[in-house]
Amino acid sequence: MSGSDHPSTSRPATGHSDVPSGGSDTPLARADLHMHTNLGDGLASPRKVLEMARARDLKVIAVTDHDHMEGAKRVQELIEREGWPVEMIWGCEVTCREGHFLGLFMKRPVKFLMRVEAAIEAIKEQGGLTIIPHPMGRLVPSLSRKKIDELLNRGYPLDGIELYNPSPANASVRGQVEQLNAQWGFAGTGSSDAHFWQHIGAGYTLFPGSTAEDVRQAIINHTTREGGREQPPTRLPLTAYVGQCFWSMVIDPPRKLSRMFLSKEVTEAPERVGSK
Repeated sequence: MSGSDHPSTSRPATGHSDVPSGGSDTPLARADLHMHTNLGDGLASPRKVLEMARARDLKVIAVTDHDHMEGAKRVQELIEREGWPVEMIWGCEVTCREGHFLGLFMKRPVKFLMRVEAAIEAIKEQGGLTIIPHPMGRLVPSLSRKKIDELLNRGYPLDGIELYNPSPANASVRGQVEQLNAQWGFAGTGSSDAHFWQHIGAGYTLFPGSTAEDVRQAIINHTTREGGREQPPTRLPLTAYVGQCFWSMVIDPPRKLSRMFLSKEVTEAPERVGSK
């Protein structure tokens, strides 16, 4: 998503990540599976991403800049060089013709403006997981209910769906999405879709375990749960949103075009996708 994030709560660290898992003895940790850096259309530097992940008690993050993985590369370099206590999943928010689409546990970005069917195939060829972000949203390009039903009916492998995203992207249809997912049966996730460092961790996914691989297995096994609704969102100053919109519409597009033309220079993620 780009443009006007709905602000998140400035949530202090809880001091622990263990959350009762509703009848299971396995504690749940927090992961934020959708965020953006200043290598894309976000304003958080790679270092600030890690600082906020630690402050918000996130065990795992996914860096999902639009159509490239340079931000993920820089965050991973910091983790490895400085020993941050956070695991990162290599991801990408793909701009498809039908709307935005998330790939997690990826090794390389997929082509810009593909059909979503082709994007799903490209993500799966890398061993990745497919997540529908801000489903049925009207404020940013999002997959419609009709398209989601069509993909299911045609047997395309969809792994998860954002049931909570604190931005306004699909706020008006969150309840409807939850009801529909009772039929669709996707693993439910929560994510911040943060474009500002203050918003990282505002939405999160609860999962059994503590590692990126645990996140993968939880999505596959449908043992995830969305979180983040417990505190009301707060707003940043209007000037912050104006600045991010300028960044998204003026600064980032030329960089994106440059990466497209120099696609051979895009660095692939390590084979051990999603781990340190």
